[in-house]
Amino acid sequence: MKLFLPTVIASVVLLLSGSTDALNVKVPGVNYNSRKGPDWAPDNQRCKTASEVQKDMYAIKAVSDKVRIYSLLDCNQAEFLLPAAKNAGLQVHLGIWTTNSHDYLLQEKNKLASLIDSGLVDNNVIGLHVGSETIYREEITADTAISYMNEIRDYIRSRGLNTPVTIADVIDIYYGNQQLIDAVDYISVNQFSFWERADVNEGAAITLDRLKSLRQVATQKNKKIVISEVGWSSNGEDPAASVSSPENQVKFFSDFFQMARSHNFDYYWYIAFDSQWRVTNGGKAVEANFGMFKEDDSMKSNFQQLTIGWKDPRAIRNAGTNLLLSENGGEVYMSAKSNDWLVQEQQVWFFDSATQQVRSKSSDRCLDAYQAWDGGIVHVYRCIESEANQKWSLESETGKLKHATHQGFCLDQDAGQNNKLQLETAEFLEFHGGIVHMWSCNANEVNQRWNLDAATNQLKHVTHSGLCLDADLSANNGAGKLQLWGCHMNNNNQVWRVIPMSAMAATVHSSNVNNAYLQPTTQDTVVGAASTGKWDQHWFWDANSNHLISKLNGQCLDAYEAQQGGRVHTYACIASEGNQKWNYDATNQIIKHAKHSGFCLAFDNLNNKLLQLKSCNVGDNTQRIKIAAA
Repeated sequence: MKLFLPTVIASVVLLLSGSTDALNVKVPGVNYNSRKGPDWAPDNQRCKTASEVQKDMYAIKAVSDKVRIYSLLDCNQAEFLLPAAKNAGLQVHLGIWTTNSHDYLLQEKNKLASLIDSGLVDNNVIGLHVGSETIYREEITADTAISYMNEIRDYIRSRGLNTPVTIADVIDIYYGNQQLIDAVDYISVNQFSFWERADVNEGAAITLDRLKSLRQVATQKNKKIVISEVGWSSNGEDPAASVSSPENQVKFFSDFFQMARSHNFDYYWYIAFDSQWRVTNGGKAVEANFGMFKEDDSMKSNFQQLTIGWKDPRAIRNAGTNLLLSENGGEVYMSAKSNDWLVQEQQVWFFDSATQQVRSKSSDRCLDAYQAWDGGIVHVYRCIESEANQKWSLESETGKLKHATHQGFCLDQDAGQNNKLQLETAEFLEFHGGIVHMWSCNANEVNQRWNLDAATNQLKHVTHSGLCLDADLSANNGAGKLQLWGCHMNNNNQVWRVIPMSAMAATVHSSNVNNAYLQPTTQDTVVGAASTGKWDQHWFWDANSNHLISKLNGQCLDAYEAQQGGRVHTYACIASEGNQKWNYDATNQIIKHAKHSGFCLAFDNLNNKLLQLKSCNVGDNTQRIKIAAA
């Protein structure tokens, strides 16, 4: 078999932070509640103060960049949280609590109006859900939930806000009420393998199973999925739940983190802080211990001691047939390389040299061989680190994928049995990473023939079919290297831009503010961010065409609103498009819009750093933006 790295993601080793109160990775978002006492307690005992909320936000910033709440009214938490989150550098996902009473919705709506009037709801708010599991609790129907959501969405649109709006509920509710998918701006699902009594070794895999059909529907309808709640408890018992313990909590966290990262899932961990008040309120201890932090804002010791490493994605290919090892529904087989995203996932694997396990991206389960004889069955099974049937080793000299427990046996493809996978003699293994170098031009040299794919911007080798020019940015201590690699579109390593000869490679950043390098976002905005030194903050400045071109997406900086606070984003470059024309005043270090006279590129403020248009003012530090050669 051939085992190679398709560079779905560059290899990364994540080391534990030296701080005793920090995790070595960040999750996309966390859920939060400012309650600290039971329902019947007076407000000063039931609700956290503004200063306590601020302290919580600083703690959350160590593990995430986004925070999500459930209600605007409860403990007045939105009014406290919005400024506190911004102070801590956190984006906010707001929630409106719903019941079977429309009057309660109106109370939340009135609070939303007050927050908008006071200026607290701005572009730091990245989403809003109307209701959390209200349909699941059978308090309202799906159609009523949609009417509630539409009422709130219509209102915020009337106030000039384009914040995406959704309904949060369990996956089964979305499966059973397909009208929800069409109605929401994006799909928001809560998924707890913990409450499905899952073995912790299979918790992340079951989450992936539950999402599979929904992901296919969402792709067809061009809707994003956000996992709005996911987590595991560290203490307490419930016969309807899985085993809770500190070890199981971080085991699930680690497995889910790596699975979600490989699929680029957006999610909110449930929850930031333990909540012992739930026990006082009549709940079970198991419900009070989902947090990453204790109630005093100190990180729980199981998270402090956790180190998460990243495994390289690989493909396993037969040297003779060129077929790829694939997995679907627990069965393993060989199949041809596919352009279908779902099949591509079934052809990607992760090898963990520490545990000697080969894990499927498609199911998050491990390659397993339990019959130690010729023709022994190979399948996938839930990953168990101590399971001897899941131990494999790569023999680089011969290219064999050997079973580490069943001595003398290797992974084998039987072409006579419809390419069945079995234990037998392995075939030669070949690594990708073919050398790319400069050589004298020769019209007859087949190694020098390339095609630029206009649809994908990949440079494809004409002779070596299926291979593309690839830039491994992690090689040579960060200096990078060029190589041949199996063609894929899983990252930007193989995306090449045709840039005018007159364009200069550059970084664009504030000359007065730290951590303000221009960077496009997935929300169709451009922000100032801390310097990464990577391609996501690299631009090309073409003074002849007056274009600023993003290396990240190949699009041009574009401003189509000639007004104070006018929106700035990136858009497909069009030579004649006036909205994409800029003039750089190097003396004053300001970037003027060539079409919208009197307007300059600026950050909305020195903290938020969202890029927009402002009336030109050389004394305004938010407009001091420098184009520097990279």
